[in-house]
Amino acid sequence: MSMINDILKSAVNNVQKEKEEFDVGKWAEEKNTERQWAYQTQDEMAIKITEDSKLYQTYLDVQSNFPTYSVGNALLVTAQNPKATQLKDVKTWKKEKISFAGKPNKIIILEQGNIYTREDGTEAQGYDPKRVYDISDMRVSRQLNTLPYTNEQILKAVLSMSPVEVQIVPNVPNNKVANFNVKNRVIEVTENSEINSIIQGLVREIASIHMLTFADSELNTFENESVSYMVSKRYGMPTNNFNFDKIPDSLQAMTPQEIKQELGKGAECFEILTEGMDRTLGMNNRAKANREYER
Repeated sequence: MSMINDILKSAVNNVQKEKEEFDVGKWAEEKNTERQWAYQTQDEMAIKITEDSKLYQTYLDVQSNFPTYSVGNALLVTAQNPKATQLKDVKTWKKEKISFAGKPNKIIILEQGNIYTREDGTEAQGYDPKRVYDISDMRVSRQLNTLPYTNEQILKAVLSMSPVEVQIVPNVPNNKVANFNVKNRVIEVTENSEINSIIQGLVREIASIHMLTFADSELNTFENESVSYMVSKRYGMPTNNFNFDKIPDSLQAMTPQEIKQELGKGAECFEILTEGMDRTLGMNNRAKANREYER
């Protein structure tokens, strides 16, 4: 009994010591510093990706890896580790019995916190910084579970997300492979086209309907192209035919907040499309498990 009492006493003393050593004020200050850094970095990255086409494409790569991430969090990952493929906090990694391989590299993102009241009496959503770590820092050899899909399977998944009928026609305007015919409310696809081109063309037109970006403008075309690129990237299709060298002047002229709002349309559309396509491809169980920590 004496030994058990000694163990209990030691454990209680250690817990008490840890509580006494924990500085709430210092912890709160660190959190606030990380929060302000995250906000500032989001704004800086929003401007940078509109000035650098390669960096913009890197942002799209990150967003394609994390379809449920907000634009702000995708920008934060782009700034800190654009090669990240699977992000979780320490608690989640431990829950899966996976430990760090060495000194980990933290990635700060923001997650929804409490709703607070401003000085003017209005309510606002608060955001708290969260530290996550990529699978590359873990003592594990596996990466994301990727399954090879045929072009036919991907095409069926894309078609399942079309809000309008798709028709095969001899040709469509402007030498396009696919085109949303606004008057007839159908997506027309040029017959005998190459399947990769059909898939990417369909995604562009489906995205234009979801985002209401079917009117002919440089920004609309750019946003539709971005969604098509992210879908292609996520499902392992060739992306060498995409070109983002010309970033629209209208996007470059926006404020950081306006840029994030504009990109948010594409991110939201991409999330909707991938959720539906994953369901068709039988990926939903895995996707739901990953979404616990992606927002």
